[in-house]
Amino acid sequence: MSVPETERGGIQVISRAAAILRCLEDEPGGLSLGAIAKRIDLPRSTVQRLVDALAQEQLLEVQGPAGVRLGPALMRLASHSHIDVTQKAKPYLEQLSRETGETVVLLHASGAELLILQMAVSNQPLRVVPDATSFLTMHATSGGKVLLARMSDEAVVQLLGKQLKSLTPQTKTHWPDLLAELAQVRRTGVAFDADGHMPGVSAMGVELVTGQSAYALCVVAPSARLEGTREQVQERLLATQKAMLKAFDNR
Repeated sequence: MSVPETERGGIQVISRAAAILRCLEDEPGGLSLGAIAKRIDLPRSTVQRLVDALAQEQLLEVQGPAGVRLGPALMRLASHSHIDVTQKAKPYLEQLSRETGETVVLLHASGAELLILQMAVSNQPLRVVPDATSFLTMHATSGGKVLLARMSDEAVVQLLGKQLKSLTPQTKTHWPDLLAELAQVRRTGVAFDADGHMPGVSAMGVELVTGQSAYALCVVAPSARLEGTREQVQERLLATQKAMLKAFDNR
């Protein structure tokens, strides 16, 4: 049976839209319309129409001429694929938040950026509340460093590219400094970020490797407060990591 012309047209549109999404998968900084058109061998005008339609559904974000990138709707869809882990993790995050008095997040990598899968927000008046719909930069966060430390230095450079983006004056943008820090994370199992992603915000993170994937468990707090409780927070963070891994292995 032949496929009706209208149905073939719809299938072609879906195929072309999927091609755009795939070519942006490993491009956290985004690509221009021209670069996308060249990669998937389509006219720029066709790419423009598809990008506009995908952006309306938040499947893409358009941030200037060279800034077409994957959008927040895809992040939300991706988070649902980890629903089992996030549900199991929730009570542990809430307990760690009560013990430390700080916000606790569970993160997963998407290319060179991070997604927030689950969060327990501090109940203190002065607290950090991350935007759950935003992507986080891996090399500027404790969670990202934990996940990068699982990789070889060569793989990290290939993933992040030669130019490291600066978010604050404290962001590590020189490769020797970042690689030295990742080496330390591999030795200690703990990563720390002081004002690297946002001024006044610090975080401490550890890895959480399950049968499903690798995640980062992080405590996020105002910098001045975390600096004074760093030892205690690290102790509770490591204890929670151990408890979660034991519980996940038994389920």
